Amino acid sequence: MVKVSVVLPVYNREKSIGRSIGSVVEQTFKEWELLVVDDGSEDGTEAEVRKIKDERIRYIRLRENGGAARARNEGARLASGEFIAFQDSDDCFRPDRLKRELKYLNEHPEYSLICSAYLYHRADGQEIKVPADTMQGALEGEIFSSLLLRNSVGTPTVLVKRDCFLETGGFDTNFRSLEDWEFALRFAKNFRIGYLPEILVDAYETEGGISSNTGAYYESRCLMIGKYREDLIRLGLFDQAVGDVFHRAEQSGVLDHVRKLLMLCLKQP
Repeated sequence: MVKVSVVLPVYNREKSIGRSIGSVVEQTFKEWELLVVDDGSEDGTEAEVRKIKDERIRYIRLRENGGAARARNEGARLASGEFIAFQDSDDCFRPDRLKRELKYLNEHPEYSLICSAYLYHRADGQEIKVPADTMQGALEGEIFSSLLLRNSVGTPTVLVKRDCFLETGGFDTNFRSLEDWEFALRFAKNFRIGYLPEILVDAYETEGGISSNTGAYYESRCLMIGKYREDLIRLGLFDQAVGDVFHRAEQSGVLDHVRKLLMLCLKQP
């Protein structure tokens, strides 16, 4: 019986997809299936996936590119496991990732989702632990208020109960960026989240990655502030959230644009 369904969205990643899939195949925990959801790739991604012969791997091709959020949702819909683990196409699981996270969930039944730390490998060779040991705010338990200001839930480290993921509604496809952060916020409103401080995933900076899309970041961050405005005000965090995004925008030289964008988002019902 499949215990964990690993959902891996991919778009034009023929050079890295083999390494990512290999890190799942090499897991010490063996009761998994891998759903590779191809979001309309136009390169040799499909051929690279099919080179790996393992009956636990399912290749699913979407007709057209619709973004990682839609691809993850489709993979979750088709999954047969009790739990869903997410992976990105240029990241790698460490061998004990699934085993360690399942053990932690079994030891802490109060949690419906857990995540771990990961090591972010920048293109310049710098390695950064995420979340940082100095990160402020709660990382475990009822973390909704902490998540309103900063995201501590790295999607490629998430292991979540499938029924709870579907009940929450999956990822919001209206977000061009930060859809993982927004999902974590919605999830944390109704469920408790656990955290393993161990590094269980290696994430790699790649050309064309979502993190490099500055415009999408500010658009999505402003949408989030508008969507959760009442919660931010109720918890006394609104000014801090706005101040944080304005400070970042000023450093990027786009403060005036972001101010206008935020005003538009705050006017939406």
